[in-house]
Amino acid sequence: MPVKPDNLYRLLYQGMDLNKAPSSNFRKFLRETGLFLVDIIYNAVVIIILVVLIRSFLISPFRVVGSSMSDTLENKEFILIDKISYLLGDIDRGDPIVFLPPATSKDAPKFEELTRVKASGVGTFDFSELIKTKDADYCANRILEMFWFCKEKVRVGDLVYYAPQEDVPGSLVKQTDWERVKNLQVSKSDYSESIVTFEGEANKVYALRVYDSKGPEYFVKRIIGIPGDTVKFDNGRVYLKRPGDEDFWQIDEGFLNSENLNRTYISQKQRQNVYEVPDDHYFVMGDNRNHSNDSRSWLEPITQEAFPFVPEANISGRVLVVLWPLANIRLIGSADFAQ
Repeated sequence: MPVKPDNLYRLLYQGMDLNKAPSSNFRKFLRETGLFLVDIIYNAVVIIILVVLIRSFLISPFRVVGSSMSDTLENKEFILIDKISYLLGDIDRGDPIVFLPPATSKDAPKFEELTRVKASGVGTFDFSELIKTKDADYCANRILEMFWFCKEKVRVGDLVYYAPQEDVPGSLVKQTDWERVKNLQVSKSDYSESIVTFEGEANKVYALRVYDSKGPEYFVKRIIGIPGDTVKFDNGRVYLKRPGDEDFWQIDEGFLNSENLNRTYISQKQRQNVYEVPDDHYFVMGDNRNHSNDSRSWLEPITQEAFPFVPEANISGRVLVVLWPLANIRLIGSADFAQ
């Protein structure tokens, strides 16, 4: 059957439409899929940002490990800590807090290096290239150990202990005279220049040990003394003298169980029973006094001197609520130390 030109064009046009239909549908599918994926990524980014902001400034979850806060907090309970209160208000006595403890004699050093003091009596510790692979199984991999998360570096606030090396009579070996140890902290200017300087004996070799200023894990304890307070222990009881007080008064510790009430004793290694809390630091103890690693037992690295205070910068927040197990859900309040 003959076909007129106009009908031919119409058939060709319709045929082209039919051929284009699958391509058009595929592009529509790609566009809708792309929008769906973009929407998922967008929502994921928003959620991640919100979680980071909430954890950084509002609340954070933690899991209690150990019984140092019994009966207030029990082992394996999940808690939320309140951060915003300390951003807007003051840290107070009686608050149960989560924090990073100061470095103590129980912590291993990050580095140990040797350096020779110049004739001028000035020693330098250059850490511009100093890195150390962290002690972790996954960092033993030769590829992973090159990444930043497997490296250890000197940071602002790190503690640097230094002591001269002494000749051992009758031996070619030298040992460090840690009885003459001194220490300093890495300042911002030190960090910017990657060099720490110290005064020592001219032409003498010194051993240096670098410690992180914070312990490796979070603790949960209760604040007993705030800046300006004086805390005293006597016959198992805890006494407090605030700025302006003339005498000590006994703290009401009704939050302690019968095993711990009036049975608070100090570590024999600390050899002191009175502590004056310095500015920007806090004295803390666990509620389970007989089984708590806290301000009463912390000793400075190497020197073994009392190191009992938590810097304010180490405090993450106040314990707000127990979330798990469900049967134990409860609010956690602060203790009232009013005289």
